Amino acid sequence: MFRDLMKIKNYKLFLLDMILLGMALAITVPFFILYATQELGMTRGMYGIMMALFALAGFLVNTIVARFSDKADFKRKYMILFSLSMSCIAFSSYFFVQTPVIFIMMYVFFAGMGAPAMPQLYASARESINESASVKHAAFANTVLRSMFSFGFLFGPLVGTVLLKQFGYAGLFGGTILCYLTALLTIIIFYKEVEKKEVVREAGYVEPVTPNLLRDMFLLIPFLAFVFLHVGQWMYTLNMPLFVTEYLHAKEANVGYLASLCAGLEVPFMIILGIMSAKMETRTLLMIGAILGGGYYFSIGIFDNVVAMLIGQIGLAFFLAILLGLGISYFQDILPDFPGYASTLFSNAMIVGQLVGNLLGGFMSDIVGLSNVFFVSAAFVMLAFVLLIFTKPVRMEDIVE
Repeated sequence: MFRDLMKIKNYKLFLLDMILLGMALAITVPFFILYATQELGMTRGMYGIMMALFALAGFLVNTIVARFSDKADFKRKYMILFSLSMSCIAFSSYFFVQTPVIFIMMYVFFAGMGAPAMPQLYASARESINESASVKHAAFANTVLRSMFSFGFLFGPLVGTVLLKQFGYAGLFGGTILCYLTALLTIIIFYKEVEKKEVVREAGYVEPVTPNLLRDMFLLIPFLAFVFLHVGQWMYTLNMPLFVTEYLHAKEANVGYLASLCAGLEVPFMIILGIMSAKMETRTLLMIGAILGGGYYFSIGIFDNVVAMLIGQIGLAFFLAILLGLGISYFQDILPDFPGYASTLFSNAMIVGQLVGNLLGGFMSDIVGLSNVFFVSAAFVMLAFVLLIFTKPVRMEDIVE
């Protein structure tokens, strides 16, 4: 099965770039709030607003790009290159800006413009998969692809910890920029355009119309479920570093250990889940993941212990492996004729969840305290579980006029 995937056009390149994108984010993300609040002088609320605005900017840019990304004359390569360039500029703000408000403005604008890189990589991969003889392994191919992002996340926090200790925050942000630049160069050198073949339709075929998220409930319900799952996750991501360092008074290195352990467990879990997805319904796996993820967040407020959090990474990793590894395939299977739109729908659910999660996470930690904020995360995940109960299998006939 793996041998078949390696024959897909650009697939090896996509695997490498996913590792680089995972490392780029993981080097900085666990320590970003520490830099913003302790070095740059932001309040937790300001940081939450910055991340919420970034999520909103990414949502808007992704939505605009999705409108024309599935057209025959659209060249995904140039969109990916542009997005990676914008991400480089976003993290370069550290070297030029020391004012919180200006930093927020620059980061939100340029990072938002860089948001389409991930969904366009996924969409390009799906087109390559559809063109190949391995289309029957699409879900597995997507899962392996996403697992490489987690593989990069495995090393990212450890690399970030070393860079922070040796070179300070300059090394941290510089390492992220280097990862984005390397990905950009590999796309320039090795990327091959996928020719979209003209499909001959049988008599009586009804052309599916462009889906509408607000009109089509079969899209809206799973979209909202994914949003709530990500709200819970991003509230955790925002507050975990502060919880470990300020509430538990543990060393900063523990932040990197938690993030790396989770990412390391995600990789084998994603591979296993990719194989299981051929035998089990994706919705069932998502519901199992919601129980494990919500249970982990709930346990944090009970045990108040780093060791318990390290053990809990098993449940969290399984939850994220399902959410991030199978989510993209779930939406692409709903909309097989619109790979760009489907990938953007998945990404936008994560972005909206990130927006709400960061906004709520910043303010709720001030309102209920760091010791209780994870109960709120668990509540959102359980709400998503309820919504998943009411989702149903989708037929292509549901999106035709």
